[in-house]
Amino acid sequence: MQNSPGHGSMPLRRFGPPTPGTGDARRAALVCFPYAGGGATTFAPWRRQLPDWLDLYAHVAPGREERGREATLGSVDELVADVLPDILALPKPLVLLGHSFGAFLAHELTHRLTQEGRPPAHLVLLASGAPGLTALQPVGNDDEIEQLWRRLGANPAGLALPEFRERFFPALRADLGAHAAFRPPLRRPPLTVPVTVLYGDEDPVVTGDEAAKWRTLYAGPFDLAAMPGGHFFPQTLTATTIDTILHAINR
Repeated sequence: MQNSPGHGSMPLRRFGPPTPGTGDARRAALVCFPYAGGGATTFAPWRRQLPDWLDLYAHVAPGREERGREATLGSVDELVADVLPDILALPKPLVLLGHSFGAFLAHELTHRLTQEGRPPAHLVLLASGAPGLTALQPVGNDDEIEQLWRRLGANPAGLALPEFRERFFPALRADLGAHAAFRPPLRRPPLTVPVTVLYGDEDPVVTGDEAAKWRTLYAGPFDLAAMPGGHFFPQTLTATTIDTILHAINR
């Protein structure tokens, strides 16, 4: 695993040094997957608000951050295959967390990890409908992508800068394409991993009804809750989001 940019091209970045063992039976690794186009730094502020027993890792997909020179990947299956070996190498109990498009990756990785005999201890899905059950629009041109970005309430600060668009839009386009195209395999048995699904009560796309569709894909403990805010509540309401997640995984 890499801890900082510029040391190889690993798909997981750890935030903070390894914390000394405390003997806490809850000790686990929290592995986070950002929204479309996002990188590991999306979750950097979380380290200051997480307890020491939870080690924080975040996904760096090809085409962004320290992997910016790599070609982007255009499918959920490719992205999952790219990161799965690094997740399997983590020795601790795992908690997977995905935000928006990242929820699709976390969900699919839960299936793969279960097949490998290492199901996560908990799965957290934020601001996302369910794969195969939520209709997603095909990716449009850059103007349409920008309109969607603004509609979801993302920070538009960089959109007027050509260098930002040149750097960001290829990764965003690749993720949106993978998101819209993904169809999970048919007739898979539901998983029994405990699941927590959170959605923003002002999200213009992922409503409570859409978020609730995850329930049909899981047969174990399932919690669904609304959070104050829009699609990016994990960034605008970080402390409350983390508190809600900790409460869920500590039960």
